[in-house]
Amino acid sequence: MKDTSLRLGTPVFLVLMGLVVCLLWGIWENRKLADKYIADTAKLYVDQINRDMSQINSELIYLLDSDSNIKEIPDQITSTDAQYYEMEQTLRERNRVLKIRYHEVQTFFVYGQKANVLITDSGTMFTESKGMTTLNQMLMSYLQIMTSRDSISTQWTVITFGDDDYIVGWYAKNKKVIGCVINLNLIFRTIRAKTEEYDVIPFMVDARGRVMTQADTSEKYKNEIIDFSKAGKKKNATVYSYQLGTVGKINLMVLPGGGILENVLIMQIAFVVLIAVLLIVCALEITAYYHRILIPLEKFGQKLEDLEKEQSLNEDGNNNLLELESVSGKFKELLRKIQGLKIAIYEKELAEQKAELEYTQEQIKPHFFLNCLSLIHGIADKNHEGEIVEITTVLSDYMRYIFQDSKKQRNVEEELEHIEAYIRIQKLRYGEEAFSFEATMDGDIGEWKVPSLLLQTLVENSVVHGVSLDRKSEISLYLANETYEDGEYLYICISDTGNGFRKEALDAIEHDTPIIYHGRHHVGISNIKRRLALMYGERASITCSNMDENYGAVVEVRLPKTE
Repeated sequence: MKDTSLRLGTPVFLVLMGLVVCLLWGIWENRKLADKYIADTAKLYVDQINRDMSQINSELIYLLDSDSNIKEIPDQITSTDAQYYEMEQTLRERNRVLKIRYHEVQTFFVYGQKANVLITDSGTMFTESKGMTTLNQMLMSYLQIMTSRDSISTQWTVITFGDDDYIVGWYAKNKKVIGCVINLNLIFRTIRAKTEEYDVIPFMVDARGRVMTQADTSEKYKNEIIDFSKAGKKKNATVYSYQLGTVGKINLMVLPGGGILENVLIMQIAFVVLIAVLLIVCALEITAYYHRILIPLEKFGQKLEDLEKEQSLNEDGNNNLLELESVSGKFKELLRKIQGLKIAIYEKELAEQKAELEYTQEQIKPHFFLNCLSLIHGIADKNHEGEIVEITTVLSDYMRYIFQDSKKQRNVEEELEHIEAYIRIQKLRYGEEAFSFEATMDGDIGEWKVPSLLLQTLVENSVVHGVSLDRKSEISLYLANETYEDGEYLYICISDTGNGFRKEALDAIEHDTPIIYHGRHHVGISNIKRRLALMYGERASITCSNMDENYGAVVEVRLPKTE
């Protein structure tokens, strides 16, 4: 029943989750589509303004260089000089034509600096004129200051007149100026009108950091614009920037929400919510089904399969097994027999492991014992005295340590004292100058437990295979305490400057195959691996390598800390 429920419920759950993912992906894609539409619409409009500004540049330069009426503006003129009425009327009419051609321009103007006269499409303003608009007054003051010298090209800048911001472009030559004024708010309104189905806020930031936007923008969004202008960051909105001629960048903040696709987004979100509710209901139903039906059945089945818990089966009234009175007696008897068989098998496995461990330990002892007897014989045959006393004394200590009470583990200090006796024997054999040995302990690890004769076997392997009468060899033993996530370990590293491991020996060690070369079966490293596997399982490790190709053998062992 449990497997059937999983087979039926899993595909349904995956399909519903797939629908949720598809809907969320659709929401994301729709949002990107809406943002792209806004960005492209605004870009087209700004590109149009840039083209108009470029064309205005050409027209301003051409008119100022070729229009005789502009050149005829005298250095002194008043509103009563009737002889200039026709010239003024011609210039006003031309300004009106230009204004019709360029929709964003609020007014075109011609300015005579010496006469301080301003001719726009709506009229002519003199110094003594009364009733001039604030824009015209400020424009005359601005032009008088900014056009004191001729310009090489048209100039464009953003200025503020009252509460409004304007883009002013002009070209000056021979104290005559021609130019135009664009209301920046008109550009903002046009952009918002072209994206009226979306919630957007166009704005500009001048060189002083002042934010220019529409007056009806709420304080909340003004603050977000100020934060963006200061730090260049945006919280819940997307900001697009477009270069506006040489004036600066016009920015478009797209606020979350709104848009022609908003209804689609709301509908998709509603679908996501409904599917989420459906998933929750399904999860609750599955949970109830699992706790009310599957768990009781699973407990009953577990009680039947758990052959190591007969006591709980007999005394636990919640397992419902005692309700089966007709079979309970036979089932209990069967459990007792099975448990008896399991205990017998377990004891047999323990005995086999113990025998294996003792066997591997015994393999090491005779091997070295016979070598020592051979050595004593050789020295006695050679010198007949002297050295026999010393070698037998050291050998006596060595053999006493080996044949004392057999222990699985011994202290590091005991092992190192035993190794000193072994080194003395080998130096009597090879000579004091044949090799050097150094043992180093990093930290207080003298009381750490290690398998009996482990360190001696490692050192013996380095002496046998690393010491040569041709050159002096160096043997180093290093022990340190290491801490990992799963506990403390003893790190053992033995290295020598001999010829290193043969490639076939490394391959045999890695693949747990017999190590045979020069017609001999080498068992030292193999026995260590077998002992570590029996005593520590997979927690212990041994690694063999060379410091360089065919030079310097290195053996590294890691043992978990034991009490």
